[in-house]
Amino acid sequence: MHIAILDDEPEVCTAVRVYLMEMLEKYWAEKAVHAEIAVFHTAESLLAAFENSSYDLLLLDIRMSGLGGMEAARRIRSVNADVGIIFLTSSEEYLMEGYRVFADGYFLKPVGVDEEAFRAALARVFARREKAEKALSMQYNGRSIEIVFDKIFYVDLDGGRLHIVLAKQGLCFTRPYTYEWALEHLMHDGRFLECYHRILVNMDKIERMEKEAFVLTNGAQLPISQRRRSAVRADYMQYLLNK
Repeated sequence: MHIAILDDEPEVCTAVRVYLMEMLEKYWAEKAVHAEIAVFHTAESLLAAFENSSYDLLLLDIRMSGLGGMEAARRIRSVNADVGIIFLTSSEEYLMEGYRVFADGYFLKPVGVDEEAFRAALARVFARREKAEKALSMQYNGRSIEIVFDKIFYVDLDGGRLHIVLAKQGLCFTRPYTYEWALEHLMHDGRFLECYHRILVNMDKIERMEKEAFVLTNGAQLPISQRRRSAVRADYMQYLLNK
């Protein structure tokens, strides 16, 4: 797991690093999390590093000389919707701005005052990371492939064959891959919804919900079952509320 700490005070960076390692050891020891932690004292240096490296979690001070942590978060969030962001600051005045960049947590210094809330923030980051890594292991045209759940837009049947649709292509599979097989492997994940008979949609790919259809971010339109319309729409709204 790649983590970056941003603060212009070296002693604060050290304290945050020590506390973070203690939390990982206390609550995630069984997962054997290997954390690589980089420390930055300016937002500019963090942004430069972010262009060439992949980070799972950023712990950012807000008030700094030069570019602040909030502006750095805005720029990072504009190109990466998945990285975890936790703000560490001495003031509550930026709390609402923190929500606008979908921060996982906002904590007043010194770090460690609210251990349970900090643990919950880390748990959100871990859950999102695990969700992004889930994949189907399948055979396609004689070779083994992995289809990451997050790349799937929807699943249906095409001429009786299982049809998995990605952003710009659809893959058709014969037995043993059936629609029932897809249901078994995808429905437990939580982001997939059967919106119509034998159509399974990834709710993260829905751009908007219309009266009789879901419009996806790739332009596809999937019908909503007339018989189950109220339940399907309610399930989707509940998913949005729980995200």
